[in-house]
Amino acid sequence: MTLAKPNKQELPGSSVTTRSMLHRCDQFVGRTMNWLYDHLRFIPRYEQHVIADGLVNRDEFPLLDARALDDQRLSRRIWRRTMGDRLYPTDARWLKQCRATILHSHFGHNAIEDFALQAAMGVPWIVSFYGADVYELGLNEQWREKYTRLFERIHLALALGPQMAARLAELGVPQDKIAVHALGVDLESIPVRERTLGDDGTLKLLFAGTFREKKGAEYMLRAAAKARQGGVRLHVTLVGDATTKPGDRETKEQIFRDIRTLGLEDVVTHHPYVEFSRLMDIALASHIFVAPSVTAKNGDAEGTPFVLQQMMASAMPVIATEHSDIPFILGPHRHLLVPERDSDAIAARLQWYADDPQELIVHGRQLRERIRDALDVRPCAARLADVYDGVLA
Repeated sequence: MTLAKPNKQELPGSSVTTRSMLHRCDQFVGRTMNWLYDHLRFIPRYEQHVIADGLVNRDEFPLLDARALDDQRLSRRIWRRTMGDRLYPTDARWLKQCRATILHSHFGHNAIEDFALQAAMGVPWIVSFYGADVYELGLNEQWREKYTRLFERIHLALALGPQMAARLAELGVPQDKIAVHALGVDLESIPVRERTLGDDGTLKLLFAGTFREKKGAEYMLRAAAKARQGGVRLHVTLVGDATTKPGDRETKEQIFRDIRTLGLEDVVTHHPYVEFSRLMDIALASHIFVAPSVTAKNGDAEGTPFVLQQMMASAMPVIATEHSDIPFILGPHRHLLVPERDSDAIAARLQWYADDPQELIVHGRQLRERIRDALDVRPCAARLADVYDGVLA
């Protein structure tokens, strides 16, 4: 393992720590997982430690004690072949020093690898689910069998919203082991700007996310082409790229084919993954965030797209779909959502904003208020600490 030492400045909410937590994930902090970093650093009363398969972007996200597994080292490979699931000696010593009172695994597919870790620690086990680990893997019989064993062992399963909670129950998690816990946004780190249409009347759209089928980028592009044909002046900025997950490369190729086929080359700008500060600069120069999420053919679906919440926090109006727990995120403003795979509905919304740009300001204010009132990271993280207290009690 390699150890990344936390920044010496005081962590938010950590002036009084009475217990220690161990969080387990695959990558810390992945470019599309800054939501996990934000949430963990605001949890009060608990000292946070992270163990991950790999550490990335630590210069950008320096806080929190994080340790990386390095299974490619020869000594570790020999240990695994001879000792199986027994903890590597230096790992065991580090865990003893952490004195963690709870193991919190993030993503169901990671938790499946944590049985030996939990057994060695002998502490309560919480698993958070986030999307594909419930919807896509939940359709796979082999994964359902794995999950049966996991659900028997864990103390609590956390869902991002009521739709996901219901799906976990269908997969076999007992109701008394399921709790809904939404992710919160660090409002103090999100710049705010009311979106006003410029003199040239160009409506600037932003899509940010992995190039994956469930993100529904193709429906935004079709809608943009239809709105443009109807006389709406617009520009589309795509921020994101494909990963190595099966299907991503094909989705990316389809996106750029659609851009050419729909005649959008002159109004589309693409950026690969960028730092969060750069993403917010792009967002502040855009008018509408479009999140046309859909249920993919393989069953993959969103939990609650965190970037959607971040854009709402910046007072940016959004066009999103009636998908998974997105209605839960919008709360009283869920009437603004459009059906899945309905490019006509998205195009009509673009026309509406072009005809009445004052609505950009009105909806942006309403959505920021929704994040402030219900999804601020500080009270959300405090509620997670309460969950930990309850499990230990």
